[in-house]
Amino acid sequence: MANDEKRSWSSRLSFFRTKRAIFTLTLIVIISAVLIALGATRILRPKADTSDDDQQPSDINTTATGNWKPNNSSSIADGTPLRIMSLGASLVRGEFSTGDVGFRKTMRDELVDLGVPVNMVGSQRFGDMLDNDLEAYGGNRVSQIHEHATHIVPQLQPNLFLIQVGTNNILQNRDVDKAGAHMEDFINYLLNASARATVIFSTCLTNTVPGCEPKILDVNKQYRDVLEKFDSKPVLLAEMHPSEGFPDRPQAADIGPDGTHPTDYGYDLMGRIFTESIREADRKGYLRWPVENGLEKDGDVGRAGETTATPELPPPTSTSTKINATRAATAI
Repeated sequence: MANDEKRSWSSRLSFFRTKRAIFTLTLIVIISAVLIALGATRILRPKADTSDDDQQPSDINTTATGNWKPNNSSSIADGTPLRIMSLGASLVRGEFSTGDVGFRKTMRDELVDLGVPVNMVGSQRFGDMLDNDLEAYGGNRVSQIHEHATHIVPQLQPNLFLIQVGTNNILQNRDVDKAGAHMEDFINYLLNASARATVIFSTCLTNTVPGCEPKILDVNKQYRDVLEKFDSKPVLLAEMHPSEGFPDRPQAADIGPDGTHPTDYGYDLMGRIFTESIREADRKGYLRWPVENGLEKDGDVGRAGETTATPELPPPTSTSTKINATRAATAI
């Protein structure tokens, strides 16, 4: 009788042990599933990147895939100040346009409409607009504007460069076959001299001066090849020529009677193309806050009482002799 009772209690305990084991295993499975679900929704994941927590400058970040992306980049609509230096020749100056503003006013107005503080910078002032600073000299070839830039870029530290130059190489028949190499050297200099900068350079516009268009196409091909060399750098190409099939590029009908300078409509198209390239730079995470060096975030500040037709400043005294801007097709 005692043995039967002992076996009965042993059976009961065995039954409870089995139920307890099943309950414990079930509970473990449920907890594991909950933890996995929370992890998948990132609730329990530690914050891996705090680089966008604020809008202060910081260093470059290279991802595991090798794609370049700056820390603390922000959308231009969120207010990243753009300190823009426009570099080139008379197409950058906007010669032959109403008020000599060219593409610059169209582009600047569009950026301001996006809520972006803009300060156009350079050693020169030209055009009927308040914030009319630039670094452009009529007749400059690629190597010449590179030389001018070395005397002003370290001081101003732009965080965005816009380059439109190369047509004079063709019109003057100088270094046409070296335009791409010279552009590559120029871009490398700008990236090194202003470490937080993005560079947007453009292809040459279509040209109706007899015999020039084949050379325009050749230089543009060189520029597209140059872009591939900056695959991991904050460099973009603004396509200005209609040959690539993009819409709203200046056509031959948008070029003025000298065969080189656009009409007002052509300049407006250039401005919109540059604006879209700047927005693309933002989408890629390239735009970074400029170096704090005392310059205003808004280039119109302090100039409200000025007349807009401000005479340009002389070029830096240490540069090579400035080529005077002319109204001739051979010196733009």
